[in-house]
Amino acid sequence: MFEWGGGALWCDDDIALDKYGFGPIEQKLPLSAATQKKLEEAAVWHDTSLNWDYPPYPSPWSQDEFTRFDEAAAEMLQTVQSELGDDFSVRYEPLGERVQQNPGP
Repeated sequence: MFEWGGGALWCDDDIALDKYGFGPIEQKLPLSAATQKKLEEAAVWHDTSLNWDYPPYPSPWSQDEFTRFDEAAAEMLQTVQSELGDDFSVRYEPLGERVQQNPGP
């Protein structure tokens, strides 16, 4: 799951936190260089969805951009899960569903 201004993969439970710590963990995982690069690019793209001038306002993205991002993130999820194997649980919360609920001006 992405976090504003900081990476693509974060721990989501105490077991993972004990092992990998707080903050983005993609560099700590056995992922290929190509996947790590794609995760970095996706994190930068993700951050453009927030109205950084006033975050409670709606995103500058169109619905089409949310759809494109969520489709790309779903593909990335499959890649990450494939590379990490069954010892890891990886999930993605679609961005369009979270950010679009922000109140307008």
